[in-house]
Amino acid sequence: MAKMKTYLWALFLIPSIGIYSQSIEETLSYLSSDAATEYSQPAVTAFGSNMSSGWFTGLPPTSTVGFHARLRFVGVGSLFTDDVRRFSTTGQFQYTSQQANDILIASGLDPSFIPNYDEIRNELLNQVWDVRIEGPTITGSANEFVTVEFPGTTIQGVTINPYVVEMTDVKGFLNNSDMLPTPALQLDLSGFIGTGVSVRYFSGVNISNLGKMNVWGAGFVHNINYWFEDPIPIDIGFGYYFQRFDIGDSFKNTASQLGLYISKSIGTIVSIVPYMGLTYESSKSKLDYDYRFDTPTGPQEINLSIDYEGENLVGLTVGATIIFPVISLNFDYKVAQSQTGTIGIGFGF
Repeated sequence: MAKMKTYLWALFLIPSIGIYSQSIEETLSYLSSDAATEYSQPAVTAFGSNMSSGWFTGLPPTSTVGFHARLRFVGVGSLFTDDVRRFSTTGQFQYTSQQANDILIASGLDPSFIPNYDEIRNELLNQVWDVRIEGPTITGSANEFVTVEFPGTTIQGVTINPYVVEMTDVKGFLNNSDMLPTPALQLDLSGFIGTGVSVRYFSGVNISNLGKMNVWGAGFVHNINYWFEDPIPIDIGFGYYFQRFDIGDSFKNTASQLGLYISKSIGTIVSIVPYMGLTYESSKSKLDYDYRFDTPTGPQEINLSIDYEGENLVGLTVGATIIFPVISLNFDYKVAQSQTGTIGIGFGF
């Protein structure tokens, strides 16, 4: 529990946790689409969970008398487990000239003594190879590098042995960080037939050196106790939220959440609102970057755009809001594909 509290406070105190001086765009430029998908997956999953967290802090009142507005700063962070620090996959890959030279020299092919060395290297460069790629993911250690295992082949009657290329430009970008934090500003409005409406926006903050964040979203929650002449002792409702979330030029994400919620307000001047939500969440991400490789005619660069689904499906959130006359504090924890903590502070009436 103490460790969880530390993570939650870090959402406010540590806006950027990356230490990798190379940009994420530069790092991805060395990876084929198969490798980039596996390398980036933990961050994409965390983005999806973060976007679907922190929206709900208690159901709106059922009274039609009065209007309520609250501006909240929300800090959300998904926790990384050890099983997402590394990846291993098979896929296609094209080598650079330097990597091709390393492969050939490792097989004893000295360019000074092999008359057709350039022809052999050019054939190696001209092919798309099926290889094994493994190493740290984006969340892994900055002291480990992604490796590409050349399978070995025969070109122009010359045997080229298997060889493992170590890509020193691709390592764990977040260096074993325990959490990926994201902030947001959210405006909550309520006072209409038991319904609350929320709008979320934030822009310009560099998230863990992955790039500047731009986020916007909106949603609603409805308290079904509004329709009961004799309300039940706890508030029950449903809601829907949607959000768009971009990080730099490489990560573009959307997420939606449909949920069933319960809460109970205890107290008057100072009140405590325990709450719980069971949500179905979906997210989609696009990874966009320029892949660089070499061919016999020279360096090439192609733009790759990879679409894939986040892994979040069902989430269970438990939390509480403490409401003072002007200020409110809330905190919660969500159990899903990614474990996610939220802490928020609000001002309003």
